[in-house]
Amino acid sequence: MDKWLNHPTAAKLAALFLAILIWAVVHFDPADSSPNSVSSLLETSKYTVKVQTLGLDERNYKLLDISPQSVNLKVKGTRRDFILSKPEDFVVQVDLRTVTEGKHTMELKVELPRGLEEIEVSPRTVTVTIEALLTKEFEVSILTSGNPAKGFKVGTPIVKPSNRVHVTLPELDIDKVDRIGASISVEGEKSTIKDKSVKLAAYDKNGKVIENAVIDPAVLEVEIPITNPFKTVPLKFKLLGHMPPGSSISSFKPDVEQVTVYGPQDALDKIEFINVDIKLDEVKSSGKVSIPLEFSAPIIEISPKQIDINIEVLLSGTRSLEGLPITWTGLGDGLTVKITEPSNGKADITIQGAPAILDRLKPGDVDVIADLSGRGPGIYRIPLIVNLERFMEQVGGTNSITVEIIGDVPASANPGEEVPGDGVVDEGAAGGTGTEGPVDGQPSP
Repeated sequence: MDKWLNHPTAAKLAALFLAILIWAVVHFDPADSSPNSVSSLLETSKYTVKVQTLGLDERNYKLLDISPQSVNLKVKGTRRDFILSKPEDFVVQVDLRTVTEGKHTMELKVELPRGLEEIEVSPRTVTVTIEALLTKEFEVSILTSGNPAKGFKVGTPIVKPSNRVHVTLPELDIDKVDRIGASISVEGEKSTIKDKSVKLAAYDKNGKVIENAVIDPAVLEVEIPITNPFKTVPLKFKLLGHMPPGSSISSFKPDVEQVTVYGPQDALDKIEFINVDIKLDEVKSSGKVSIPLEFSAPIIEISPKQIDINIEVLLSGTRSLEGLPITWTGLGDGLTVKITEPSNGKADITIQGAPAILDRLKPGDVDVIADLSGRGPGIYRIPLIVNLERFMEQVGGTNSITVEIIGDVPASANPGEEVPGDGVVDEGAAGGTGTEGPVDGQPSP
């Protein structure tokens, strides 16, 4: 080893290496950007990048236009930097946080991938057109399409949680909105459609969708009743029997006067009212009486199923009305009638009822009628029909009358026909007392 180091040639080689090393250190300049330096390794490239908007208050403004919609970028960097970059890393933005309605020229902001440098952006600005928005409240309208199963009816749609929404549009478009809603098919349905989620849309008067409308909330829950056919009819109260002795009804107030009847349409068409029978002999005192409503097939249901009636019962009083005129019905053509008993041709009636009702009774409020239907010439004992206000009862007075029916032409007997002579034909006991028969479903005054 010592021999090699002491060799002249080795010493010369070592000296040459040291000289070259010293020269390199002295002449190397890392900041040198000449074509022969590191900069000769950089590349340039061009990109077309779409302009993105940032910060627009979309509740109050709408971007109508941005021009141009994209810009040209020229950047530089090493091949490695270009290889590592992604298209989405090239971002060109315009900040719209402070803009208001109108046309504005805005500076662009450029963000590049790491390692790349911007050389040129063309153009450097864009023009944006901003339109103010208006928000207005509308009621939701749900339409149905198709037909339910035979015999079923579609009820009014129920919208939850509310049937009102807010619609945002440019001011010029908001007046074009005719309705907000959706359509739901009920084709073939036999039961109520529940919790149906529907997406709302804004429609103009021609039924065309307004595409750019912003609706809040955009989706609602809808329930559509699908029911059997129904009909709302009044109640007709029928008072049966008599009140216990000494008692009379003073007031009569049902909680409802109409009910809803469900069933086939042909059956509903025949129903005009629902009868409610009230047995007076079971009404002992004032209070509430509950009466179930009865029905039979093909009726399916009555709603409500029962009604409550508040009845006030008081001690009875009596009142007599004298000299009431008697009218008749059913008299045949060519016949005249004469009342022979009572001789004055008038009726005296004694009436029982609650004192308050009797006090307001007038003679003109009572009708006394004799029915002469089907009777020819002769003398007859005719029961009287006394029409009284509700909750009154005839307890005395004239119950029947004797009449003589006279023909303009003497009657001739046909074979086998009995013709009344001088004898009286008795037509039976006294007529109506005012406590039996139908009573319209109206509360007493």
